[in-house]
Amino acid sequence: MARIFGRKTILLAVGALALTLVGGGIAVAGPTSRTDPDAVRVNGRMVQQPPVTQADIDMAKAALLKGDASVQASSAQLFAVVSANGGLIRHSQGVSATSLGVGLYQVVFTVPVANGAFLGTIGLTGSVGTSPSGFISVVGRTNLAQGVFVQTWNAANQPANRSFHLSVHLP
Repeated sequence: MARIFGRKTILLAVGALALTLVGGGIAVAGPTSRTDPDAVRVNGRMVQQPPVTQADIDMAKAALLKGDASVQASSAQLFAVVSANGGLIRHSQGVSATSLGVGLYQVVFTVPVANGAFLGTIGLTGSVGTSPSGFISVVGRTNLAQGVFVQTWNAANQPANRSFHLSVHLP
């Protein structure tokens, strides 16, 4: 009967296993923090979304119950024009816009938008004129499927209250 492994092969395998265990064991990769790795840092501080209030959740649920079935059943393009102080100026299927702090906004729609694509641009609330330059970031609202979280900055990359236009494209 032929041998499958020789004495040297077994010794080599046992030696490699021993060196691996002595040299640090088996490493397991895992997240080191509970923060979003793509979250924005401003002056070294992580900018995270403020928590959603129960009033926001209740308002979104009520709007969902009254929502337009044709929008829910097919693809749609929703929009909102929001003033620097968080006022909802013009919209399609918009429920509310809220200022959450300097340069932080929440926009809520009548239908869930979590699976949509969000596009935002700094802009005046009227139909003429040009806005001072700035930056905007848009993402789904944490714990609110009908909401979009918006952050705005001035041209010097400092958080600033800026009016903006938001578009949501649903699949």
